Amino acid sequence: MSFPKFAFAADPRALDDLREAPTEIRDLALLSLQDLVHGEQRGQRLDDRHGQDLSDCRKLYVDAKVDWRIVYQERPTPAGSLHKREIFLVAMRPRAGFEAYNTAFHRLGRTRTTSSPRATAARARSPRTVPVHTSASPTPQRRTAPSATAAPTAPLAQKGPSR
Repeated sequence: MSFPKFAFAADPRALDDLREAPTEIRDLALLSLQDLVHGEQRGQRLDDRHGQDLSDCRKLYVDAKVDWRIVYQERPTPAGSLHKREIFLVAMRPRAGFEAYNTAFHRLGRTRTTSSPRATAARARSPRTVPVHTSASPTPQRRTAPSATAAPTAPLAQKGPSR
């Protein structure tokens, strides 16, 4: 048997996830973790979705139906370790309802962010609206700025026979 490329560590609750999983899922997960530690497999990088930043984590599909996920981190090992990096198991949960990702997010002790680029863009004001002040109304009203192309002044001729 070859020497592992990575050290292994796990959140104690992730070990509970493994114990509580159905037998066939647990067996597949243990094989996947073995492949991770030996560097024979690597999961897909996660990102920041809906204010949950998991960009330092990776996901791995456990079963052929892709109903179960492993969420883990590749991180530096503590001083004095034989390895430079370790696989840290954060969660092993079902895919349904984003349970694996929500669990990992909470286990890492993170708080939801609202300043993701998508959220910022969604809250941004349209550049085409300008405030308009009228003498009758003390509060500014919004109107749309005129478009860059002028509307035609004459009606367009219809093509084809007219009735």
